[in-house]
Amino acid sequence: MAYIKITDILKKRGKKEVRVVPAAQGGARIKVLIGGCAHCAKLRDNVLAAAEELNVPEGDIEVVTDLARIARMGIMTTPALIIDGRLVGIGKILPVEQVRELLQRSGYGED
Repeated sequence: MAYIKITDILKKRGKKEVRVVPAAQGGARIKVLIGGCAHCAKLRDNVLAAAEELNVPEGDIEVVTDLARIARMGIMTTPALIIDGRLVGIGKILPVEQVRELLQRSGYGED
């Protein structure tokens, strides 16, 4: 499976932010883009577990399985995770701890 660390690519281009995916903005704040493989299912499960720990509203999470829609977003590798329109993970399974940290940076879990 191809692995792309998007932050490394952007650093080489002189950018510090992760890639913004305009087609993914709007709707649910958290989008899990998956194909049909076991790695994709594991990322989905990890995101759902982290979201449950942080009491993320169910309506803030969308699991996208339509590969044509994923391609229209400009994403060619799954699994991928988009939070608030920013691509934060692609091509690998993020552990629950890392997903939790990303969600907390986006304002979830603050009571």
